[in-house]
Amino acid sequence: MMVLRRANFKQLLCRILLMRNLFDEDAYESAIITREEVLRPDFLPDELLYRDAELKAIADAVKPLLKKSDCENLLIHGKSGTGKTSCIRSVMKQLSDHSPVVLPVYINCWETPTKVAVFNKVIEAMELPLPRRGIAADEAFSKIIQFMKNYSKPVLLVLDELDGLAHDDLLYIVARANEKPGIVFGIVGISNNPAFLSKLDARIRSSLRFSEMQFREYSEDQLFHILKDRASIGLLDGSYDEKLLQKIAREVTDGSARMALERLWKSAKHAENAGKGRITLQDLADSEADVAMRPGAKVTDIESMIIERLRSGEKDTNELFEALGADKSKRQFMNYLAQLERKGIILMEGQDVKGGESFRPKVCRLKI
Repeated sequence: MMVLRRANFKQLLCRILLMRNLFDEDAYESAIITREEVLRPDFLPDELLYRDAELKAIADAVKPLLKKSDCENLLIHGKSGTGKTSCIRSVMKQLSDHSPVVLPVYINCWETPTKVAVFNKVIEAMELPLPRRGIAADEAFSKIIQFMKNYSKPVLLVLDELDGLAHDDLLYIVARANEKPGIVFGIVGISNNPAFLSKLDARIRSSLRFSEMQFREYSEDQLFHILKDRASIGLLDGSYDEKLLQKIAREVTDGSARMALERLWKSAKHAENAGKGRITLQDLADSEADVAMRPGAKVTDIESMIIERLRSGEKDTNELFEALGADKSKRQFMNYLAQLERKGIILMEGQDVKGGESFRPKVCRLKI
């Protein structure tokens, strides 16, 4: 009789659990992660640690736009994960909060590589209508110029991943527009490549007069304190220890805060999915293996094929393209590699893409 009652109780309990909607917010309470967005590399904290000087330099460069005057165009470069994008996003937010005088527009050039696509993004930011048929680049730019004249509004154009821009002459067109009465553009370009400026056409360099700003890698101690700050907000007290954070900071590639935060987030998810209440060093190791060693895990089919190719060792981008490019252009293929690098799965070293459909080979390898 007792056995029957226990079986009935288990069946009843299972039925009750199945009745709960898996998408209800409180269906399952997190044992470790309290604010997941805080652990993601694209989260913008209220304070960016160890980047006060860079934030001030960017703000000082674009400040003249508030008086509708020409500002200092910037080319920001540095390795992935050194805080370039976070700093400019922070400056843009503070600029918008301070005054509506300037229209800041952020564009990722890998995602928006053509002139017309960039101009359409600016038009969207201006909240102007766009015809369904689309418009040519010169027509789109004319709409932008007319808006700036009508409202006497400077535009701060931030071009992230500048290497992905398909047409360098966009920079020239925008720079020359500043010669027109009532038109004020400021440009901030962001690149991982310190040699990017030297590859630009001389007339573009002359028109833009870029000032360069280098972002240096975070030190191990700085990475540790960045991790500690995010963990204190995003993880449950007692669910981690400083040894875990120190190990991540010590072993992360190229002083990258992006990679360090991804490793913390993935190890927390791994521990939580295993039903644990605390993140161990084994969770850190297992979570890294989960990403790079499981084909198709959070990656597209072609990204999965790239990972498979790299299991046997490092290869250059030309080798990978010849093996897997198929119906993809070289620029599209480089986009896949860039996405894998952003996800923290591969590392690319060497010269960046330059011009049209040609690119110099980079060396690619898995990060673990």
